This record gives sequence, structure tokens and C-alpha cells, in this order.
Amino acid sequence: MKKVWILAAVMMIALLCGCQANEDTGADYRDDFSKAQEIAVVPAGTSEVTKIISSGEDIEAFVSGMDIESWKLAKLPEGAVEVGTFGLSQEKTIKLGQTDTDGTLYDVATITLYEEPYIAVEIVGVDMDMMFQVSEGAADHLKGYFE
Repeated sequence: MKKVWILAAVMMIALLCGCQANEDTGADYRDDFSKAQEIAVVPAGTSEVTKIISSGEDIEAFVSGMDIESWKLAKLPEGAVEVGTFGLSQEKTIKLGQTDTDGTLYDVATITLYEEPYIAVEIVGVDMDMMFQVSEGAADHLKGYFE
């Protein structure tokens, strides 16, 4: 009988944890974005990179200023105006048996910023775009890279 109660308790805990996992915010992206080794800033209407963020401190400041914990899944408002994009790049992961990479950076994600406090996140290799409403502070922080 004790085994049945223990099994029931484990199943309840798993169920409750699973429910919380559906409350998706951008918080899961913080570690992924921090792994970027280079961030290219490209204003809307052009393909020209106007700034490259590549130092560890600058990338950490970029990620911290995004206030990822406050992101909320949302639908982009009609007529939203694009400000620009951030292209995140990093080296391939070293695999078992490898000792070093060749230094080539590969695109891993694109973040599109809009005038309204919204961003779109596209992860390379994943056939899905995520749209988030961000805080005004995060939007202002990101807009600063285009000035």
C-alpha cells in the first residue's frame, strides 16, 4: 500500500512540474543567448551590419539588459514597425574526440526588435518563431544599439 501512495505522490509532483513548464517565457533563452560569441546589429531596411558585439562583458550586458525574465508570449500587434535585428553567432560545440574548433562562427539565432515593446526570436534549425512582449526598459535597452 505504501508503494501505491509513493507512486501517486511522484506522479502528482511530475504533473505539477509539467503544468509549470507550459507557462513559457523567455527565461529559458538567457543561457542560450549568453553563449553567443558575436552579436551583429542590423538596422531595419538594410543588410549592413552597423555594430558587432563580441567581448564577453558586452554580450553579458546585452543579455542582462534584455530583462528576459519579464518576457511574455504574445502576438505581434497589427502594423508593428521593425527597428532591426540582432544576429547571434557562435562556434560549433566541441564533440567527443575534438580538442579545438576552427574558429568559424555560425548563426544560431536572430532577434527582431519592433518599435512596440515586442521581439521575435528565431532559433536557427528550429522551424518556429517565438514572439514576446518585453518590458519598456528592455525595449529601450535594445533600441540603444541602433542609435
